[in-house]
Amino acid sequence: MRKNVFPFALLLLSCTVFAQDDIKRTPWGAMIKKTALFVVRPWILLASLIVFCNAASAQDDIKRTPWGKPDLNGYWDYHHLTPLQRPAQFEGSTVMTEDQAKDWEDNAYNREADRRGRGNPNVNYVGVDLWHEEAFAEWETDDHRTSLITDPPDGRIPAMLESRREERRNQPRYRGYPRGPEDRTMMERCIWAPQSVPPIQTLIENAMLQLVLTEDFAVITAERMHDSRIIPLDNRAPLPTNIKQYYGSGTGYWDGDTLVIETTGIHPSYSYQGSSPDMKVIERLTLKPDNRLYYEYTIDDPRSFERPWTAGFHWKNHAGPTFEYACHEFNYGMTGILSGARAEEFRELTGTEYDRPTVEAEYR
Repeated sequence: MRKNVFPFALLLLSCTVFAQDDIKRTPWGAMIKKTALFVVRPWILLASLIVFCNAASAQDDIKRTPWGKPDLNGYWDYHHLTPLQRPAQFEGSTVMTEDQAKDWEDNAYNREADRRGRGNPNVNYVGVDLWHEEAFAEWETDDHRTSLITDPPDGRIPAMLESRREERRNQPRYRGYPRGPEDRTMMERCIWAPQSVPPIQTLIENAMLQLVLTEDFAVITAERMHDSRIIPLDNRAPLPTNIKQYYGSGTGYWDGDTLVIETTGIHPSYSYQGSSPDMKVIERLTLKPDNRLYYEYTIDDPRSFERPWTAGFHWKNHAGPTFEYACHEFNYGMTGILSGARAEEFRELTGTEYDRPTVEAEYR
């Protein structure tokens, strides 16, 4: 603000000088007037130029690349405690009060522990609890917002179409003991993680990514599963709809200072909040003057939802680095899961315990 005071003062002085130009003057008064104009006129031009440049560069409080686009390069941390959908206790409110935000943040660990306990009360989460408690203590809500969803205004996912519900009910599911890795989730098989597939969503751990931006491409590398999405920035046509990829077919372009990425053709093995393989994800990345990046996405899936819906949250710049998520290396969890399934089957068939000696090579 202060840097604009001097040029505005000059403009005010010049206006004062010119405003007096319509009065009768003595010869020496006219000479003084002429001298004043001679001295002030260059400063008028300078002041006008400064004011114009300040106005034109008001939006340039952000860091830019050598080719003039917002510099999105770097490591980004997107941990936060804001729920995707607005809880009933915040109905009608878009922002929490300070007391509500503190209570929500202070009880994050307890909410997660209760959720896990309801999901499977027979599982011991002691090891997970130790670091979850420490991690949750460091996180905050995203500007005290009550939901990530901004549209619809009620902060809730639009209703799912009954036709899509029926479609999901009829999908084949194997509910017995896993016969092989194919009966387990993609995450357990180390194929993809939710952070890798658009839209980017925050989970409890590994909510970190690296973004590399060139004039022609944007590369988003998620820490979890260390997968990279390579997005061309020429707004090219997506791949044919019959070609499905785990991370979809993404194409990007600039809308002013906002990077827009449109993705279709995501593999049917992935569903976001019940979405169908027809889902289109539109992501918008906007760098803010406080050096945060606002990430917004719209889910457009008329096969699943009554209407498109939009959510968004801030990423914080981080010094980095991210670390390799070596999931396949030492993925002894899969070995244990399948071995446990075979042991359960043996017990049911024979009535005796399965006591096969551990083969250390299987866990290397």
